[in-house]
Amino acid sequence: MIADGLSAAVYTQTTDVEIEVNGFMTYDREVIKFDEERVRELHTVLYGPPPVKTVLVATSENSGQSWTATAVQPAADWSSPDFDDSDWATGEGGFGTPDTPGTVVRTEWNNSDIWIRREFELTAEVEGQLALRIHHDEDCEMFLNGEQIASLTGYTTGYVDIPLDTSAAESLREGLNSLAIHCHQTGGGQYIDAGLTLLTYPASE
Repeated sequence: MIADGLSAAVYTQTTDVEIEVNGFMTYDREVIKFDEERVRELHTVLYGPPPVKTVLVATSENSGQSWTATAVQPAADWSSPDFDDSDWATGEGGFGTPDTPGTVVRTEWNNSDIWIRREFELTAEVEGQLALRIHHDEDCEMFLNGEQIASLTGYTTGYVDIPLDTSAAESLREGLNSLAIHCHQTGGGQYIDAGLTLLTYPASE
């Protein structure tokens, strides 16, 4: 949640002690046990300027976004950007049951599985770290232009930003892009909605 201005750290400890050896340095302070530059790089994310979060593909938190959807097992190539989903239903996210906490249900989904697809346009290359903004209940797989970029289990109680590997951003292209998600529900509440954000980290002084 750094992009939302929240960060925290537990710092233990400067040196090893009599009964613990998890210090940055040995007990006698003669040997630094970590790569100093790598540790500095990791810590800068916590205490440096927070990243700027840009919405690349909006979720349906504030305004309903249109998806195609089906509750019937689709063909194997359903996540491909060229897949013909013209016989799928059209609905606004999020999809789920109204009694699921923290959700904004605009299209009811009340069986075990749902497959949803959406297209979006990019007019230029993007720079920064791609993140998945998602609220899911329960397990889901997400595909960008046919490439799997996330596999999540369990559920969230609200929308979260999940930084993605650099390979995910490489799946983006100028022009038309596609998002495809399969969500599986086993019991209790259920919900799925997602989008993409871009995290840009300012240079630290």
